[in-house]
Amino acid sequence: MEILQDKNNGNYIKDINPYEKYPKIDNDIISFYMQYNHLKNIYRQGWLKVRIGLEHREKCESVADHSFSMALLAITIIEKYKLPYDTLKCIKMCIIHELGEIYAGDYTPYDKITKEEKHFQEKEAIQKVLKSLDFDNDFLDLWEEYEKRETEESKFVKNIDELDFLLQSAAYELNTSSFKRSIGNITDENCKEIVESLINMTKNNPKPKVEG
Repeated sequence: MEILQDKNNGNYIKDINPYEKYPKIDNDIISFYMQYNHLKNIYRQGWLKVRIGLEHREKCESVADHSFSMALLAITIIEKYKLPYDTLKCIKMCIIHELGEIYAGDYTPYDKITKEEKHFQEKEAIQKVLKSLDFDNDFLDLWEEYEKRETEESKFVKNIDELDFLLQSAAYELNTSSFKRSIGNITDENCKEIVESLINMTKNNPKPKVEG
């Protein structure tokens, strides 16, 4: 599979944004779809740039893969443990939280950018995407809620984000105990229990190229 780089942000991608292939779109849903479809093209940069390397791009997840996985993981954990969260809100937050990466790109923890600048770029990008829609929606509000991490749902979804990262590292047959930052960010007791099992399950796996 050929690997490309986005001319705007240097991200490794599978193909150019399909939205750019259509100079005129007169339907808001099609316009929105063609833009968020690009999340299927964007590799999760941390894996390729830092932890598994470009030579493993064939198996590297996309940003869309990550968002889908988070949504299904959230549903599963909420239903298994009968957690008192608004399930629909959590699902929407899982899917929407990376929407800004369509144009801002996927930053890794090792990129030299402040949290404030990252937030600004992603918000600007989301606003650009949402201009396509000609009806009122809560997408930007939910993204802001996730970013602030003040509500129970947003805190839970952040735990799901970190847990999905650790589960994906196990899928890549890496030693999950190497990712101390993500492990330390998990506060939900049910997620912690899953992580303990995951660490034990992968303890004999190789460490990533760069630990985190």
